[in-house]
Amino acid sequence: MYVNKWAGFSVSVVCTCSAGLAYCFSLYSNQLKEAFGYDQRQIQAIGSATNLGGYASIISGLVITLLIGVIVNIFGWVSLWAAAKGLIPAPFWLVLIIAGLTCNGGTWFDTACLVTSVRNFPNERGTVVGLLKACVGLSASVYTSIYVGFEKPDAITYLLYLAFIPAIVVMCSIPFVNFVPYTQKSELATRPQFCTTGGRFLSAYQIMTALAIYLMATAVMDQSSAFMLNHQTRMLLSIGTIILTLSILLVPIGSGGLASQRAESQGDEEDVIATARARAGSLAADPDVCPPGQHAVPDEHAPLMSTTVSDEDDATEEPLTPSQDDTSKRTDPDGKLAKVPHQKQLGQYDVQNEGGVEPTPSARAPSAGFVEQMPDMTLLQCCTSLNFWLLFLTCSIGMGSGLSFLNNLGQLVIALGGESDSQAVFVSLFSVSNCAGRLLLGYIPERLLHAHGTPRCVFLILISALSALAVCFNAFASLPLLFPASIMAGLAFGATWSLMATLTSEFFGLHHFASNYTFIQLAPAAGGFGLGQLVGSLYEKEAQKGGPNPGCYGHHCFRLSFLLIAMLDVVALISSTILYYRTRHIYKVEYEELHQHDEDLQHPCSTANFPTGGANMGHIPSVSLSNTISS
Repeated sequence: MYVNKWAGFSVSVVCTCSAGLAYCFSLYSNQLKEAFGYDQRQIQAIGSATNLGGYASIISGLVITLLIGVIVNIFGWVSLWAAAKGLIPAPFWLVLIIAGLTCNGGTWFDTACLVTSVRNFPNERGTVVGLLKACVGLSASVYTSIYVGFEKPDAITYLLYLAFIPAIVVMCSIPFVNFVPYTQKSELATRPQFCTTGGRFLSAYQIMTALAIYLMATAVMDQSSAFMLNHQTRMLLSIGTIILTLSILLVPIGSGGLASQRAESQGDEEDVIATARARAGSLAADPDVCPPGQHAVPDEHAPLMSTTVSDEDDATEEPLTPSQDDTSKRTDPDGKLAKVPHQKQLGQYDVQNEGGVEPTPSARAPSAGFVEQMPDMTLLQCCTSLNFWLLFLTCSIGMGSGLSFLNNLGQLVIALGGESDSQAVFVSLFSVSNCAGRLLLGYIPERLLHAHGTPRCVFLILISALSALAVCFNAFASLPLLFPASIMAGLAFGATWSLMATLTSEFFGLHHFASNYTFIQLAPAAGGFGLGQLVGSLYEKEAQKGGPNPGCYGHHCFRLSFLLIAMLDVVALISSTILYYRTRHIYKVEYEELHQHDEDLQHPCSTANFPTGGANMGHIPSVSLSNTISS
């Protein structure tokens, strides 16, 4: 038995809200600096180690992946807490290793939940990636709210919260996250609107948007002198954050219970086929639907849907248990109802109560034919592709610049005249904007691609330009201007994350997506480490000019660093433009298929809607894109 896809997806959303703890580094970096007596360059190295740990994992089985994440998460954060408290000896090299382990657990959570959800909803990959990546981006703000409500200003004790809260969440999530290798009955719903596939995703977007707005409002209230929040009020606001986060678990309501239900049960398949053909005949006889001279009566022997399954698809499906296999043989002795991956079912029809037949989401899914023709490149093949390295370079610089801002935020606030514990509001603003960027760049490119064929790479160019602008703004920002600066940097960072994951699946396929995605996650880690060391070195040089007093104060402390990073962002802008010109024809082909498919669905007389003469229902012309995508 499989768990309902929607239950697995909603639990994955909650789980990934604990997968971005690397973005909390600024909350405790100053106290680590004091506890260990490190300079800014050493603190930057620790921050880069957390980023590297947060992006590196090894692909394994789903449950094993989550369990490894739990173990690593607890061990890393408890070790860092013990080192900061002086309970264990901690030379610098050991602290670097521990820092890498602290955030490594999150990437195991992220990889397991993201890959499973994308495989469960392949025709909504942009939406799925946007939502889950938004949760990763928002996780820092969620845990910042917990810190402000329960432990501020004791950031060292707060490390124990980061050790055990994510572990508890993930352990509770493990039974629900699974790959379902068929279309669920709930995916075929056409009304009410909330119960449709699009309606459920829209509800998830609304919940995450409400959570982001709530977190931004509470962060500003905590920082503003006009509210003067006491400890009890902060605790209540933190509890509100937890309740809003868990409200995503309401999305599966009305989707058929905890157990997954196949779209067509074995017993009623004959009724489905008979009703569909009867409806086709009635449409053909209706002169308002089919003008004289046109016919839409299907061949009674024609297959109702396309069931082409490749060997690779069979290999990726989970094996039936003995009980499932026996049930399948009893209900389908002739093997007529072969198990078909849901992304291949291009022509399913749902029988409504009044006898009408409506095309289901899988039939209407514009990208279904395109998904079937996507290449499946292995990691080794990706490493020989110029497109892969252009994407790697763009993401490395773009997200590296965001990480260099975030990891230095604590010291930047002090340099501009702020209090040592006032960076929490800026971390929260960056995190909320990070979430917004991931949501927007998951949703908008998907809708424009379906409506107008707009290449997704166009948005990568725009975001690279925004990143360069944000870094230039940071070079001259005062403390009040850090509010918009944090928002701009967070938007650019989150948007790049969302595009990176979606483009990886789009250019290099879903079959090896887990390994390809895990490897390309090293791009922000590499960029964050290199740019972090650059910023730390230049900061120390500026601090030495101030004499024997430790620290640097003023705009000049980070100005040169940010200007150099802005120049590198221009390089990212150029590489993303080259990637656009190399891949734009892919989207032209896809849009033509989408447009033709939509036209067919709008005219029920078309042979594309009902099988005639052996044609498969909902057929989309096949176009081989393997050679056009790989370099």
